[in-house]
Amino acid sequence: MRSTVRSLIATATGAAILFGGPAATAQDTKQPDFTGAAWAGAYVPLQGETGVTATLKLRDPETVKRVTGGITAPGKAERPVTFDLKPGATVVTGRWAIGTNDPPGDWKLNVTVTRDAPRDNAFTVRVAGKQRITDANVTPDPVRLVKGKDVEVKVEAAVKGSGTVTAKLRSDGTRKFYDLGVMALEPDGYHRGSTYFSDDTAPGAWTLEVYATRGGEALKGVVPFTVEAPAAGVSKKATARVTIGTAKKVKRGKSFRVYGKAYRGAKPYKGKKLRIYFKVKGTKTYKLVAYATTNSSGKYTRTFRARKDGYYRVRSLGTAGTRAALSPQRLVDVR
Repeated sequence: MRSTVRSLIATATGAAILFGGPAATAQDTKQPDFTGAAWAGAYVPLQGETGVTATLKLRDPETVKRVTGGITAPGKAERPVTFDLKPGATVVTGRWAIGTNDPPGDWKLNVTVTRDAPRDNAFTVRVAGKQRITDANVTPDPVRLVKGKDVEVKVEAAVKGSGTVTAKLRSDGTRKFYDLGVMALEPDGYHRGSTYFSDDTAPGAWTLEVYATRGGEALKGVVPFTVEAPAAGVSKKATARVTIGTAKKVKRGKSFRVYGKAYRGAKPYKGKKLRIYFKVKGTKTYKLVAYATTNSSGKYTRTFRARKDGYYRVRSLGTAGTRAALSPQRLVDVR
C-alpha cells in the first residue's frame, strides 16, 4: 500500500555561490574583467530569506577603481549586489538575498567594473527551486513479521532539490527505530534504502521519517505504516546490530576505512564474520566486495581504495540463535 507524505517541517539558514572557475564567461570577451566564473548552490529557500555570497577573481586588480552590480530574477526588478572591494585585491566579494517568494530559473547578474571607464560583465546564475518531498512509501505495508525470520522492508522517496536524503523507521508506541542512513539516489530519480525487521519488532503503528537537507536548510516528511506481529509468536533468538562509519569525502585513488561495531544483544559480537556491500552511485544493485571479522570488542575495519562514488553497508547474517542485522547506508563521495 502506498501512503501519502503526511506532513513537512522546514528550516532555512543560508546558501553560498562561488565564482572563480571556468564554467561561465562575461558576454564581452575582448579584455575580460574576470579570470573566469563558476557558481553552485543558489536556491529558493523554504521560508524567509537566504543570504548569498559571491566571490569573483579580477584580472589586473591594481587598475580597478570600483565594482558595482545588480541581479535580476525572472519577472522581477533588478536588485543591488553589494561588493566588498579592497584596493589591489584579486578577490572581490558580492552579496544579495534570495527570498521564499522569488522564482527559480536563470537570474541575470550584471557586474560593472570601473577602470578608466565603467564596463559591464553579464552572467547567468541558475537558481534552483525549493526543496520538496513529493512522494514516499514503505514496502510492504503492512509489514507482516514471521517467527524465526527477518523480513526485508524497503523505502523509497521522491525528493526535489536536496543534497542529502536520509530515513528512519520509528515505532509510534516504543523507542524502537531502524536507521537506514543515506538513501541511495537511483537512475529513476528515487532515493532508496532498506533494512530487515526481526520477529521481535514492536507491532502496531510506525512512521517513516524522511529527512532532506541542502546547505543550512532541512526538510522532513512523514508517512505512517503498520507492523503486524508474527502469527506463530516470537522466537528466542538474540538480537543483533551493526554500526558503520566511513569518510564522507575521499580523493580518488586514496585509501579509506569502512569500520564499526557489531552487537549481539547488548554485548559485543566477537568473532563474527560480516559482509561488506558496495553500490556505485546511480546504479540499483549492491555487490559483495569484502568480508570483515569482528575482534574481541566487536569492532571491525576494512580498507578500500577510492575509485567511484557509492554506498557501503554491512550485514551480519542470522544464525540458529541470533537474528540478522544490517547497518545503515553510508555514501562515500570520491573527488
